[in-house]
Formats: sequence, C-alpha cells, structure tokens
Amino acid sequence: MHIGAEFLLAAIRYKIKKDGLCYSMLSEKMGIPLSTIKRHLHNSSLGLDKVLLYASQLNTDLVELSQLARQLQRNNEYYIRGKESDFFAGHPYLLDFIYMITARNMRPQEVADQYNLSSKSLRLYLVIAERLGYIEIHGKEISYHLGRRFIIEEGSSLDLLFKKRFLQNSISHDSPTEVCQGRVLITQEQKKQLETEFDNKISEIHAANSESNCGEVTNVLVRFTPGQQIYFSNELIEIDSSLLIEVSKIFNEVAS
Repeated sequence: MHIGAEFLLAAIRYKIKKDGLCYSMLSEKMGIPLSTIKRHLHNSSLGLDKVLLYASQLNTDLVELSQLARQLQRNNEYYIRGKESDFFAGHPYLLDFIYMITARNMRPQEVADQYNLSSKSLRLYLVIAERLGYIEIHGKEISYHLGRRFIIEEGSSLDLLFKKRFLQNSISHDSPTEVCQGRVLITQEQKKQLETEFDNKISEIHAANSESNCGEVTNVLVRFTPGQQIYFSNELIEIDSSLLIEVSKIFNEVAS
C-alpha cells in the first residue's frame, strides 16, 4: 500500500498531540522557529531527513510513523458500493461534484464558476451531497471531509463506467505508445507478477516525486488482452484491375 506524503505528516502531527506536546513546545525543544515547524508539518515535499529529525524528537521511528500513516490513510478511504454505486453510475456528475470539493479541495463556488452552474443548481448539488452524507451544511457554513480518497467496488456499474471513460481518455490522447508487443507468450502467473511489479514501481515513483515536488500528474494504463492477430483492415474486399494499374504506375515511377 502506497503511503501518501500528507499522511506521513499527519502521523507526525498525531504523535505530537498524543504525546501532549504542541508546536511551540517542540519549537523550544528543537531550537527551530515556530513558523518553520508549522511550514514543515504541512509541506508534502518535506525531505526524509526532516521526517527522521522529527521522529527522533518524538521518540519514534520511520516504521512506527509509517504504520500510523497507513492507518490514517485507511481511515480516509471511502468505499462506494451497492445502491450508492448504482445511483452514481446513473448520475455521475453528482459524484464528480462531490469529488471536486472533498478530494480536490475545490471551493463550491469555484466549481460553479468553472462549469457555469446557476446558484440554484449549486444549492441543489450541495443539498444532495449533504443528503448522501458527504457534507454538512450549517447556515452559510459548509463542512466536509477534505482529501478523501474514493474507492470503487470492483466490477460494479460505476467501476465499469470509470474504466470505460479512462480507456477512452487514454486512447484519444495523442501520446505515442512506448511499449507495444503483439502475440507474446506469457503465463497467468507471469502476467500477475508483471502487474504487481509495475504497480509497485509506479507507487514508489509517485511517492518519491511527491516528496521532491516534481513530475507531472499522469494517467497510467497497462492492459493485457487476448493475443488476437492484429490486422490493418477489417476485411479483404473485392478488387479489380484498376488497382493493378495503380500499382504499376506508382512503382514504375519509383523505379524510374
């Protein structure tokens, strides 16, 4: 399981609170300005050396922090399944709205401005989101769980919709295919091994780049499909002598 940098920082903050400390006490103990500590503990690109420094001051280590971070990350995950999954599959724009404000941390009005939503529509989006339990509305104040990670039930109608749109997005992009091999002999065990190794490597790269704050947000798609022969046309059509004449003309010109 990949651990997001933000959850490792959250683990440090949790440890500080659990030990009965505060930022000012930690600042005095470490001889680091209070403003620097606040900046460090909310900076997702904080270096490993700084993480280890705080760990040592809190009498813990990277293993314990990682375990705590995993638990915090699991607590932040929300599984969409059953009737809720079917409902969102029929009204995907509602899930998009909820995702934007709870996972991407966009302000509701920011979303409305981007998609030219009327104030009435925005209000309805928010009311429905509250009815479904994703947010709470208190007068003019709105509270919701920031940074939530949504997990879709495998094989559900919503999962199929996401995969369909992900595939369409990937294929429609003009990025060149870097790896393309046809009719490769491979066992199911080897395929599973490649999937696992590739997935783990992608997670490692993402974690490293998150810490150093580099790279571009990228969708990655790896697929294994049945080894059907890939032809360039859908079928063989009837031809006549005009094609032979065309061939002779083209290649006689080339030869001359």
